[in-house]
Amino acid sequence: MIRSSVSRRIGWAAGVAVLASVGFVSVPSFAQETVPEATTQNAIPEVKKDEWPCVYRKVPVLSAATIWDGPEIKDTTSWHSDEAIRKLSQYAISRRVKMEDVEAAIKKFAAGLPADKRDAKLTELFSAVLSRTNEDRKTVMHGIEKMHKQQVVRSEEIKKEALALQPEEQAEAENPEGEAGVAGKGSDAQEKYKWEIRAFQEKQANIPLACEIPQLIDERAGDIARAIRAEMKS
Repeated sequence: MIRSSVSRRIGWAAGVAVLASVGFVSVPSFAQETVPEATTQNAIPEVKKDEWPCVYRKVPVLSAATIWDGPEIKDTTSWHSDEAIRKLSQYAISRRVKMEDVEAAIKKFAAGLPADKRDAKLTELFSAVLSRTNEDRKTVMHGIEKMHKQQVVRSEEIKKEALALQPEEQAEAENPEGEAGVAGKGSDAQEKYKWEIRAFQEKQANIPLACEIPQLIDERAGDIARAIRAEMKS
């Protein structure tokens, strides 16, 4: 899938704002963009109870083979002892950083490596990027699942509220000249119900935006892998 840098930025910004509402990611300044409101309908919401709400299938771990055609990744821990690789891998996966800046940083890192260790160190850098990417994906995907489960629970609560409204509405219709307090109670309950439906639908409409985040993470990891391979000799 080919996306422009603008669509990637907006897609991630809208989705990350949703996940921030359940405390899984922080929102950088450029991500605080307005998400279009969902159309409000006074209908009891229906939510699928599947744990994974996204259209594409859940892939818990991004494998090296998916994005990497370089040397086999046998060591996934040695990069922890290399401060330069730790810093560069963290910098590279940050979606606040433009890819052209990441590519420049990788070129600079590669240029400073001894020729006989260059490919090994760049492979180690990719291993670090992949490890950090999978940690990032895990956090985001867990946040999506948690948000979806909250919506499933809220859907059931709203259905119960709808059933509780029916006797009040019927009594008000049958006795329009009844006590003002009773009528007022029914009106307040109806308004509360409408507001909760709207809030529910707005969050539900945002789930597809959150679902784009893992895909954007994967695409960036692929871009970084290609930038690393471009600096390798074999």
